[in-house]
Amino acid sequence: MSQLIRTLTGRAGPRGVLLLALVLGLSALLAACSSSGGSREAAQAATRTALAQSLGSQTTAVEAAQTTPAAPDADAPAAATPDDALAGANATATAQAVERETTRAAAAAAASVAQAATAEAAAPMMQEVQSYGVDPSQGSLAWVHPPITIQAEGYMEYDYANRFLATVAEDFVLAADITWNTQFGTTGCGFVVRSDGNEEAINQYLIIATRGAQGHVLFGVQKAGKVDLDETVDIYANGIDPLFGWQNDQTNRIAVVARGQTFTLFSNGTRLGDIQGPLDYDKGFVAFVALNESGTTTCTFENAFLWLLN
Repeated sequence: MSQLIRTLTGRAGPRGVLLLALVLGLSALLAACSSSGGSREAAQAATRTALAQSLGSQTTAVEAAQTTPAAPDADAPAAATPDDALAGANATATAQAVERETTRAAAAAAASVAQAATAEAAAPMMQEVQSYGVDPSQGSLAWVHPPITIQAEGYMEYDYANRFLATVAEDFVLAADITWNTQFGTTGCGFVVRSDGNEEAINQYLIIATRGAQGHVLFGVQKAGKVDLDETVDIYANGIDPLFGWQNDQTNRIAVVARGQTFTLFSNGTRLGDIQGPLDYDKGFVAFVALNESGTTTCTFENAFLWLLN
């Protein structure tokens, strides 16, 4: 395992996602008015008469204003009055207000359903968080990860993954059911936490469960891409947790509670111990990791969640 840890270096960094929202609004209304007048000169009247005759004896607007109005057409729509316009505007405003209120009520109802579903889904995790001595009301659920399998092949290889890699965690509870299948005991599955994501010289903590010597859990410190063996803590998990399964295809629930520089490790609900992080890695990314000495290592992570603490 020492050789494995010495050769562990970072190869992949977190990929952030930039989301941009743009909201545009535009409204403009213009009104125009016109006026007309008439002439009092007889010559102008004659001119209008001649013009009307040349256009087929049509009556001009001015002449219509100077003559007795014709009887209204029964089939023609009535002219709009100021009161009618005001009533129409009020009706439109009322309809718009009702539509907005309906939309708001529907959105509130949908949000309430979503909150209830989230609370129901988070209830088992809240109970688990509490079993680790943490008050769940002092934090919130960051994500629940779907099942994921990581496979590492070749000599001294490793790989890691997380669909929510952009989440930055400071104080937290991280837990997962880990099932392994390896060709050698000096391999492992676990977590990287508070990683700075520096591909060239990564800084992070590691919590690795391994099959070696009937089951151990290691806490390691990676500085500038290299693991500091002097700061590595080896816990004989099988000697503390009677449920710890070290054989192939067995599953252990591994959890870590991080508060400040204190990391508390759990195996199948059993407290393995408290570890003081020697370096001030106060926050960073978390991910699942598979370490391989030789051959093939397969690590499956299920029922995994991250609970961020305030």
